[in-house]
Amino acid sequence: MTRTRLPIETPRLRLDRLTRADAPTFHRLVTQPEVGRMLYAFPPDWSVPAAEAFIDRWQDVERGCYRFAVRRDGRLIGSVGGATGGAAPPVVFYFLDPAEAGRGYATEALLGFLPHFFASHGRAEVQADVFTDNPASARVLEKVGFRHIGEGIGESAARLEPHPVWLYRLSQSDFGVRS
Repeated sequence: MTRTRLPIETPRLRLDRLTRADAPTFHRLVTQPEVGRMLYAFPPDWSVPAAEAFIDRWQDVERGCYRFAVRRDGRLIGSVGGATGGAAPPVVFYFLDPAEAGRGYATEALLGFLPHFFASHGRAEVQADVFTDNPASARVLEKVGFRHIGEGIGESAARLEPHPVWLYRLSQSDFGVRS
């Protein structure tokens, strides 16, 4: 396992550590209904202190459980991260401020993040899932090279009921061909 060097710079974005100073903006972003219901962990009544604690817990790069800030012009506009654990392929996840959607930032953030994630954890594949009522996020995964491998059911703290998800997988070799 190699250590991820931060920041990760892309043509328009900077990926770096989330800090407690980011908690108010992070909180504002993930508690927007159009964002929160597409993620697993953020109920509508989530608090800024809960965001601070979450950020503290999700900073263990060596353990393989982390989120990076996605910044544009110094402003927090989203997050990208991953979690490794067990025998299953690691999972990657991301979100953006809806005000920044449609400009290719999610694709750019993943393209910047994935080489570091693969290098840091030495795993041959990563997986992701997306709620079926979020086709824009599915398109992001497909643009980066993820293959649709099935369907499942996901739960979100911002939804009343479980909801169908599309399951995706990306091999390091396929990603290397695309990047």
